[in-house]
Amino acid sequence: MGNNIFEAFFVYLYRKRWLLIANFIVMFAAACVYAFVILKKEYAASVTFLPPSSESVSPVSLLNFTMPSLSTGGGSSDQIEVIFNSNHTKRLIIDEFGFIEYFKLEESPNKFALASRRLKRYVSLRVAEKGGLGMSRAVSYTLSCYHHSPDTAKMMVDFTFAVIDSAVREISVDKARRNRQFIERQIELQSEKMDSLQTAFLEFQNVNKAYNMPEQARLSLKIYADLKATSLMNELRLSSLKSEFSGTTHEIAELRRNQRVIDAKLKEYETGNDPNVVPSLDLSTRLMPEYGLMARDIEVQNQLVLFLTRECEQARLQESKDISPLIVVDPSFVPEYKIRPARLTIVLKIVLAANLLFLGALTHLFALSHAKRSGKLDSLLKSIKQD
Repeated sequence: MGNNIFEAFFVYLYRKRWLLIANFIVMFAAACVYAFVILKKEYAASVTFLPPSSESVSPVSLLNFTMPSLSTGGGSSDQIEVIFNSNHTKRLIIDEFGFIEYFKLEESPNKFALASRRLKRYVSLRVAEKGGLGMSRAVSYTLSCYHHSPDTAKMMVDFTFAVIDSAVREISVDKARRNRQFIERQIELQSEKMDSLQTAFLEFQNVNKAYNMPEQARLSLKIYADLKATSLMNELRLSSLKSEFSGTTHEIAELRRNQRVIDAKLKEYETGNDPNVVPSLDLSTRLMPEYGLMARDIEVQNQLVLFLTRECEQARLQESKDISPLIVVDPSFVPEYKIRPARLTIVLKIVLAANLLFLGALTHLFALSHAKRSGKLDSLLKSIKQD
C-alpha cells in the first residue's frame, strides 16, 4: 500500500513537471532581479583600536610600604561596549546620518526604537579577547560601519569612533575630578588631625620638658655614670685615708660631705619625678614610651599627608589630561569593493525556499486528491460533522 502511494506521488509529480520547471524559472528570475537589481551594494569601513590601559597599579611608597594609587583615571574596556550600546550613541548616529529617513520611518510612532533595532545591521562592534576559563580580557576592538555609499561608510565609522572616544575621555576626566575632590577632602581632614597631634605633642614636651627624649635619656645616663664613677673614686680615697689615720681629719670629713652630696644626686637621677631638661632615669623610663608613640603618630600622619598631596597632584594632572585613552592601530579608509550582499547565496536561498514551498503545496494537493478518491475524506468529514 505504501509503495503504491509513493509511486502515485512520483507519477503525480511527473505530470506536474512542466509546472515545477516553470516555477523554478520564475523563482530564479525573480531571485536574480531581487539580488542583482533591487538589492544595493553595501560597503564596509572599519577602525581597530586598543582599549584604555589599566592605571590602577601605580604604587606609591609610604614608610617603606607600597600603596595603590588613589588618582587612577581612564575608563575600563568594559565601558566601551556600554557606551557603544547606549541609546545616546545610537541617537547621535541616527540623527547625524538621517537613518529615520533612510529607513522610511518618518510616520512611525516609535521611529527611534525601530531605527535602533535596524541600526545593528549597519553599525557593529567586535571585541578580540585573550585568556580563558572566565579570565579573558579585551585586547582590541573593531568598529565596523556599512552603507551604500563608501564615503558615508567611512564618515560613519569616524563619527562613531569620535563619539566613543569623547565619552571615554569624559569618563576619565570626571573620574579624575571626583578623585581630586575626594583626596582634597582627605587632605583637609588629615591636616586637621596633624595639627591636633602636633599641639598635643608640643604641650607634652613643654609640661615634661621632653624636647628630645632619646638625647635627654642618653645625657642622663652619661651624667649618672660620671656621678657613679666619682662616687666610687671618693669611696676609694675615703677608705685609703681611714686606713692611714685612726681619727677624723679635715680631709676625711670633706670626703664624707662630698659622698653625701653625690649619693643625693645619684638618688635624684634615679628616682626623681620633677620635670627637667636632664630627667631622672625613672622619669625617662616612664616618658620614653609616650614620647615615642606621639612622635611615631606625627611621623605617620606627616607621611600620610605627603602621600595624599602627591595623589592630589596626580589627580589634577589626570583631570587636565586631554589625550585620547584609545589607541588606533588600524585607521579607517574609504572602501573600494562592496562587502555585501552575497548575491549568489541570496539567489540560491530564494530559489530553494520557493521550490520547497511549491513542492509542499503540490504534496498537500496530492494528499487531498488521494484521500478523496479513496473515500477517506468523506468519512473524515462525516465524523467531524457528527462530533
